[in-house]
Amino acid sequence: MPLADMLAVADKTGATVGASIAALPKIGPARDFGFPVHAYVEAHIEQGPRLEAAGDTIGIVTGIQGARWFAVEVTGSEAHAGTTPRAQRKDALMAALDGIQALRALMNDPDDQVRFTVGRMEVSPGSPNTVPGRVFYTIDFRHPDAATVQRLGDLVIPTLEAVAGSCAISVRETFTGPPVAFDSLVVDQVAAATQALGYSHHALPSGANHDAKFMARLCPTGMIFIPCLGGVSHNEAESATPDDCVAGARVLAETLLALAQS
Repeated sequence: MPLADMLAVADKTGATVGASIAALPKIGPARDFGFPVHAYVEAHIEQGPRLEAAGDTIGIVTGIQGARWFAVEVTGSEAHAGTTPRAQRKDALMAALDGIQALRALMNDPDDQVRFTVGRMEVSPGSPNTVPGRVFYTIDFRHPDAATVQRLGDLVIPTLEAVAGSCAISVRETFTGPPVAFDSLVVDQVAAATQALGYSHHALPSGANHDAKFMARLCPTGMIFIPCLGGVSHNEAESATPDDCVAGARVLAETLLALAQS
């Protein structure tokens, strides 16, 4: 994102990134590395359940899937829940649910590669006896194939408009991140180190974004995954076994040594 756009991003209280950074103690200006970067390797828990389910110790990460995020606002009319006939309602919540159901059908994938999530919804006015006049919700859509990210993402707005009914709908794309394929220089070294150390493994793309996605613009990049309990992350229940952490550290050390000699 352009820096100006990033600084203007606000949370639901209205606080912007720019204002929040300005309130922090000064730590000096950001700057380039000032030297060439040969490669970048990132070790991480998977943040998902696949390694644990397969009983594998190491994930050889092939890349990071693409994502498109949207913010949707559906506007209808508030009305009394007891007196307003269905035919005369402009129920923003019903229109929002119709839209989500239509998107769920659009994103249906027998191979279970599509990731489609509505993670936040706000219903206004929030009164139990009032027909909702406004609904806001978010869409998080991800897939490892660039063409699929483009095709399905481009269908979000027309799909929602087709089922909006008597309500008005506004859709804004808030994030676009194409898939990233990691450089074979790093991926192959991670694979060689894993095999040499005898750990069970399989190759997989990352479903979550990581620093490696952005470092890939600067140098050959790769990642090493280890399992985490139940796929839980960003949570107090996040857990990885000491043995798996040791395995990941050993693969990382062997990979870095090999890259330093390449």
